[in-house]
Amino acid sequence: MHESGSPSTDSVIKVLIADTTRMASQLLADAVKQDPGLAVVSVCSTVNDAVQAANAQSPDVVVVSLNMDDQPMKGLDVCRQVRTSPLGSAVVILLDNSKRDLVIAAFAAGARGVFCRADSVDSLRKCIHRVHTGQIWANSTEMRFVLDAFASATPTRLVDANGKILLSKREQDVVRCVTEGLTNREIAAQLNLSEHTVKNYIFRIFDKLGVSTRVEMVLYAFSQRTRPQDIAASQLPGLPGDQVSEFELTRRAAEAGDCSSQLRLAEMYATGSGVAKDEAAAYAWYLVAQKMGERTSSTAHAASSKLARALSYEEREEAKRRASEMSSVASERAGAQSEHGPASLPMAIGSTPLVLVPPPPK
Repeated sequence: MHESGSPSTDSVIKVLIADTTRMASQLLADAVKQDPGLAVVSVCSTVNDAVQAANAQSPDVVVVSLNMDDQPMKGLDVCRQVRTSPLGSAVVILLDNSKRDLVIAAFAAGARGVFCRADSVDSLRKCIHRVHTGQIWANSTEMRFVLDAFASATPTRLVDANGKILLSKREQDVVRCVTEGLTNREIAAQLNLSEHTVKNYIFRIFDKLGVSTRVEMVLYAFSQRTRPQDIAASQLPGLPGDQVSEFELTRRAAEAGDCSSQLRLAEMYATGSGVAKDEAAAYAWYLVAQKMGERTSSTAHAASSKLARALSYEEREEAKRRASEMSSVASERAGAQSEHGPASLPMAIGSTPLVLVPPPPK
């Protein structure tokens, strides 16, 4: 932390703030600027504005909300784009809470720190200073989430932004051992090396990856695991298939874009069914469902209007009758799901609990 007085221009840390609304971003910026060692160079409220501002201003640290543009997890797009650019900016993800899957998703996207909104603004200012110096900002519980997840998803290769392999085979072996929590002596025994050689390998790896601690090495490696197809659902740490809760299934389907699941998730948050009651989260998910519904309705209307012109009157009437029957069945099923929980949800789950892709075509 800087001492009192006016720091030199070179020592001031340039910060970009991107929160869910312009007002929220400005309030956060005002609080951050109370530290004379921090200068807010841009205030944004959309992913597109944040990315453009980052490219234009080259901030030292980007503080971005996990949820942006009225979409859960959208803030990670900013994190990924900053990470793969030559900017060198450190990213801090603002979390509403420090749940395991949120923390893992943030670090998997390349964040250098996660900050829970429940903590003080003074802690946020300290966080910005720390990540700017190359350190990781996370409490012991949050770090354990990441390390446990990484133990089940070790990447085979570490590459730079251009896909170039950074480490030799032996260096990769050392990284794997470090992620398993082995000491230098244990690594030496497992790889049939001397402790001195292991120490040299670790320093060489630090230099190649641009990190300075074993934890940062693990996080760098973990951030390589962002492709949805890299790990199957059954390999998700702590989430065996037969123990996934109704809330977890609904949340995953909602984040994958299923409208009915988005409505169900909003209802669960609103009533406290299977999750702590959270009216703000409920409101957000109702908005997401509304937007998705409007988009679906517009697309369906345009497509059906085009097809109608190619059908005879009798064919159109028969299609309307079938649609009415199918709608009745779907409504009954939706009502049953709302009362008893979702039916089976076909989906492919990615390298973290929050990275989802649609099921493959049948």
